[in-house]
Amino acid sequence: MFARVLLITFVARFYGIEDFGRLGEAVAMLELLAAFVTFGLTKTLLGNLGAEKLGQDEPTINPGKHIFEALALVTALSIVVMAILWAAWPYILPASLSGSQFLLLGVPLIALTEVATTATRHFRTVFWDTLVKAFVKPWSFLLLGIFAYYFVRGFTMPSGHVITSEQALLLAYVGSLLLSATIAILAMIRSFAAEALGLAKMPTVAGVLALARSSWPIAVNETGIFAFRRVDILLLAIVAGPQATGVYYLAQQIGTVVGKVRHLYEPMLAPIVAQSRSLETIGAHLKRLTLFIFTIQLVIICVFVIFGGTILELFGAGFAAGIVVVIVILVGELMEGSFGLSELVMIYRDPIWPPRLVLMTVALEIFLVWYLAETYGALGAAIGFAVSMAVLATMRIIMVGRLYGLKVLGIRHLGVTAIAVVICLLASNFMPVFANLGLAG
Repeated sequence: MFARVLLITFVARFYGIEDFGRLGEAVAMLELLAAFVTFGLTKTLLGNLGAEKLGQDEPTINPGKHIFEALALVTALSIVVMAILWAAWPYILPASLSGSQFLLLGVPLIALTEVATTATRHFRTVFWDTLVKAFVKPWSFLLLGIFAYYFVRGFTMPSGHVITSEQALLLAYVGSLLLSATIAILAMIRSFAAEALGLAKMPTVAGVLALARSSWPIAVNETGIFAFRRVDILLLAIVAGPQATGVYYLAQQIGTVVGKVRHLYEPMLAPIVAQSRSLETIGAHLKRLTLFIFTIQLVIICVFVIFGGTILELFGAGFAAGIVVVIVILVGELMEGSFGLSELVMIYRDPIWPPRLVLMTVALEIFLVWYLAETYGALGAAIGFAVSMAVLATMRIIMVGRLYGLKVLGIRHLGVTAIAVVICLLASNFMPVFANLGLAG
């Protein structure tokens, strides 16, 4: 989180609000495509490896085969997506991104990183996942972004093309993805060194196609989940332009501080849900983690309600008015993050349900963002996102209760919420909370 704060502060203040907005558009497009290319393997690969672990003492299929089939599937889909984008590039991207086809490399790099770190979690350790996503990626992007601003921006290519600040920033982003993917793959090789050296079977076309068929429902679900935080940016860019997109993307980046709380614990819970056959055990872990994540996220929201205006001033004058947008997005992240773990139970037991819920929510978000952003700009997009996440959380809570008898939401959630409200009200006695939110003169 520290690296992320430094990164967005540097980019916002030095590159400017429009370059920051273009970065948001590019990242939204790449990560949405990469989510599809990953094809749900962050869930299904772990389940396949876990099923093998629960099987016979001497499994008939080496774990390495599952991993190589996953890598083959991701590589094949990446080639197809990159070829389509290369052909369509001049027609779907803004003129400022002309000559920036290097961005296409981001699709396979993100997908390969996800598959590799998922494979390392087979041993119930999140060290490599944490190293890559919480250290290598943000810190390398920060350092490369600084280098690109001072040494790459304005550089004249042999063709005569001058690299713009926008392209320099995007080069830094792709460079961080390349470094992350390299370390993730090396970590995967190290984790599975014994299996890789003794592979009895190499991946087959039939095996890859079978993996694609089994992963299809989860692929739709995972792509939809990524779309929650990407389609709003793309729609806002179309409706309101790069400046509003820059404000919204900054708010969303701050919102990921709340969202990351869930994703820090999902890799720990996923193997338990995938490999345990006791709903009682799963329910106990799920209930505890849900309340814990809900509490931590509310603490972060309280901090931004009280101090958010001051924090946003650090990013520059163009961003200072976005505090209400930040708060609304944080509420949406609270809904999705706190109750999103309940989706894991359905993924490993009834995988047909999560994509249905997600697709309905994406459709609702597209409608709300498109309708509200035309009138209210970044705030409208934030409201559309928050309302959609609240609806999705409600559907997830109802479904896990109906299908498995698991109770996720309890009286303690209301108690924690009441405490958070009281803290914000008490803080208003010595902090200009309402003025901070732009609600008072």
